[in-house]
Amino acid sequence: MKTVKNFSLCLIVLLCLIHFNGIAQKIDCFVLQAPVKQYNTVRKIGIMEFTGNKEAGQMLSDQMIARLLNENRGIEDQQTGFLGMGKKEEGVTHIKGFKTNVYTVIERNQINEILKEQRLGLSGVIDESTAARVGAILGLDAIILGNIKYEQKEDNTTSSYVTLDGKTKTKYCKIRKVTSNASMKIVEVSTAEIIGVETAAAESEDKKCDDERSKIANYNQLVNNVISQTSKQFVDYFSPSYKLVRFEMEKIKIKDLKKQADEAAKHLENGNLRQAFPLLVAIYEADSYNPKAAYNAGIIHEMTGLYDDAVNYYQIASQLDQANQLYADALKRAEGGVHTLAFLESIGKPIETYTFTGTGDELATRIVLKGKSSDRVEVYEFPDSKAEVIAKIPGGLEFVVIEQQGDYYRIKLINNNEGFVHKKDVN
Repeated sequence: MKTVKNFSLCLIVLLCLIHFNGIAQKIDCFVLQAPVKQYNTVRKIGIMEFTGNKEAGQMLSDQMIARLLNENRGIEDQQTGFLGMGKKEEGVTHIKGFKTNVYTVIERNQINEILKEQRLGLSGVIDESTAARVGAILGLDAIILGNIKYEQKEDNTTSSYVTLDGKTKTKYCKIRKVTSNASMKIVEVSTAEIIGVETAAAESEDKKCDDERSKIANYNQLVNNVISQTSKQFVDYFSPSYKLVRFEMEKIKIKDLKKQADEAAKHLENGNLRQAFPLLVAIYEADSYNPKAAYNAGIIHEMTGLYDDAVNYYQIASQLDQANQLYADALKRAEGGVHTLAFLESIGKPIETYTFTGTGDELATRIVLKGKSSDRVEVYEFPDSKAEVIAKIPGGLEFVVIEQQGDYYRIKLINNNEGFVHKKDVN
């Protein structure tokens, strides 16, 4: 069996919530999400005040800046329990070194000050050339400008219904809705050329009926909601973030591997990726033509940020089961991860790595010695009760079996020593 060792962990799962449905083990995890566009030469950016609805333009600019400064953008607390009705679990990360604030960002007020000093934009129109001039003064690589407009609408509705006692009643409802449309341009300062364009449409609605109508959300709340949606879409366009993905671990039903697969599932349930990792890889190596085993190995690599290896495993799974859309989607997602890691490397924000080792015994047969910790089981140098006793081991401990010789098991002891125990001393 191939030894599993020296796996470099670039990125470990952030928050995992485990779900069992009898068919597949489902794990909700935050993983790295690639931006739509990656700019390897951009380090320092500025965001101008968006035009259109003035207050909304200021808010959009400020919210985008706040998102770009967030170190763990995309990680949110997760509601647990049936239909998300349980307590919230805090999103925690085991990532070493990676933060989502990959850019140096200039505040909107600094840009406005330059516009005022240079008497730029007095006509009320800021074009790419003007934006590039401001960016050059501030030493920016790129500058962002755009437009946002929103509309407010309120409706009052009535509807009739029959109660259980047969009476007809009227239901009065109030509906408030805000819709917005926005556009964004990313301008390269050195050339004044547009290097990125994105548009976003968003809406937010609240509805309250009868005595609850006075509690309906005000327009400021709804406007803030659409701006929040827009700022997220715009920032995700050019900056990496975290995304919640529901991984579905395939159920391994092959008899000889089921025990190890169940053990890996238990480790995942307890959040022990270090223990699950070598098991899932070893299961694939033992049954390399099983698309489910390849897919599971791909998942554990993706969850730990080893995107190159994840792509390889997902490709194998897709080749073995070409009709499986789950495998195809996973492959596409992992390929995005490969590009994102390359992008982070190119802008001088590489993910810190560390290693762990596997023993190569992940699929080996194991035995548990009889007795309690206060008991002692004799271990012989040879498979013979008259041979020298080389150790007396507490009961209840588990050991890897190297081979069986008659009524004796040759087991691996501490420090890689070996010895024999009689089957009568084994549970």
